[in-house]
Formats: sequence, structure tokens, C-alpha cells
Amino acid sequence: MEMALFDAEAGYYSRHINTIGRSGDFSTSATLSHTLSRAIARWLQKIWRSNPSLPRTVIEIGAGDGSLAQGIINHIGLFARHRLQYIIVEKSDPLIQQQVARLSKHRRCRWHNDMQQALSDAGGRAVIISNELIDAFPAELLQWDQKKHCWHQLLLNHNGDHWETKAGNAVTLPSNSSLNTEHNFADGQIIERHDSYIEWLKEWINQWQMGEMLTIDYGNLFPQLYHRQPRGTLRAYFAQNRLESMNEILARPGHQDITADVDFSDLRNRTACLNLKEIVYQSQLDFISEQKISINDDDPVTNPHGAGRAFKVLWQRRTEEGS
Repeated sequence: MEMALFDAEAGYYSRHINTIGRSGDFSTSATLSHTLSRAIARWLQKIWRSNPSLPRTVIEIGAGDGSLAQGIINHIGLFARHRLQYIIVEKSDPLIQQQVARLSKHRRCRWHNDMQQALSDAGGRAVIISNELIDAFPAELLQWDQKKHCWHQLLLNHNGDHWETKAGNAVTLPSNSSLNTEHNFADGQIIERHDSYIEWLKEWINQWQMGEMLTIDYGNLFPQLYHRQPRGTLRAYFAQNRLESMNEILARPGHQDITADVDFSDLRNRTACLNLKEIVYQSQLDFISEQKISINDDDPVTNPHGAGRAFKVLWQRRTEEGS
């Protein structure tokens, strides 16, 4: 998955993604309407008013085609925009080109390839936001063994005709893993782990001295996340088509997106020990509603039967004292 998405010469995000939105392989909330960017802009205004010492630097990680950044900057207000420094962390050259074209008139936008550079630029103090970031990290597949009462790796093998799965080694779980929670999964239940995101977070978290972090992604708490999904949530998107069989997911490597839902129980448990204080965990619909902005009844971003409930918002805080 790492190679298929991020290989420098052949990866989907590195070379072959054309655009994000209705004409691309998939859409995000930011490309469907301006509602999410308006809500985040209002949230930024509120936290800056409540705490004047908060930095006016925003770091957006993985900015897609730049729609979210553009919406936030346009709706942040003239006074706040004058003080705003907007830094984008992006690895995809094709997406950087789209972001630069979309945001070229905003002279306060800057780009970096990794969080270490971005935080150095920000002096270690910033408000960090991301939308549909974690789901783009490589996921490990695990499968439940009811007889042995343990989780083991799920390995893949191509037999010359199609992909097959087989059980690998049993896994040792961190004490704060959501997988230690009681569940009633049937034998063979498949799940995904975004441990790669946790490890990436640990690489730069100590460089971040102060600020707020808003993480938005599709997912749920464990074990509800896998209700009626015995094969897990791993899937691919190609030309707006959702592909769910393993052979479809692994077809066209480097030419289609691969993703999985986020286990927010695991994310919340395992980031709590990184000196991140949780402020709120809620649905995207609830987050947007709390910002008191006008919402159209037919807005797909707030649809309670779709993105409004499927997407979750995690707001965390880091202070200079690390508490």
C-alpha cells in the first residue's frame, strides 16, 4: 500500500492522481461544498478569540486540491486573514501544482514536504488541521482467530491468476490498543490498523510545542466500526467507482486510491499518551452545527445518513507545558 500510493516514480499520489472532486477518482467534503471550510474558519475565529496567545499559523497536512485551504482563507475574515500564516504539508507533486494554482493570490501560503520542516517554519507553535489524512496512510490487515482467541496478520499472495489471503503471525498488541476491547466478532473477521500514522505522528510530535489540532476523517469507534463488515473496510476508488473485492483493490497498482476507515478508539487511546489533550470527539455534522453557520438542507457534507455522520472530528490540544 505504501508503494502503490507513495512510490516516488510510480505511486498514485506521487505521479498518477489527476485531481480530487467530481472529475477525479474520488471526492472529499471540501470539494463537494464550502460548508466544511466555512465551519473550520468559524472554529479558528472562536479559538483565537478565546485564547489570544494561540499562534495565527495554520498547518494543513495533505491539502488535496487546495479547496479546503482556499475556503478557510476566504472565510476567515479580513482582520484574521491579515495576520494568518498558512502552511501546507504535501508530498504529492501533482497536488502541489493544483494547490499553488488555486492559492496563488494568497501570498501568506507556504509549502513543505514534511511536518518537521513545517513546524520549524512555524517556530513549533501552530494550529494543525487535516481532512481525510489518516485513511491515506498504509494499513495493516489483521484477522480474528476465534479458536486461539487472538489477532494475526493477514498476508497476501498472488498465485498467477488472482490474489489469495492466508494467516500470518499472531500480533502483540500495545496495552492501549482498541483491540484489547471486548467484542463478539465471528472467526475470520478482518480489520485494518493505521499504526503507520501513529509512528509518523511520533516522529514530529515533540517538535510541536503549542496549539490545537483538528483531525477529520471517516471512521467510527471500535468495535462498532466493523458492524456488518466481516471483510473489513479496505477499498479502492477508481474513476468514482468504489471497489471492494481484494482483486479489484489490488488491481492497477499506482493508478487508483486505496483506503480504509479510521478506528477512532485506537487513535484516541494511543495519542493520549503523546501529551495531547482531547477537547471533543464528535460527528462532522455536530461540529459544523456548533459553528452556527447557514447550511443548505441538501448539503452532502452534513447529510446525517451520509458524510455528516460517517465523518468524525477529533479536536486535541497541546500546550507549552505538554498537558
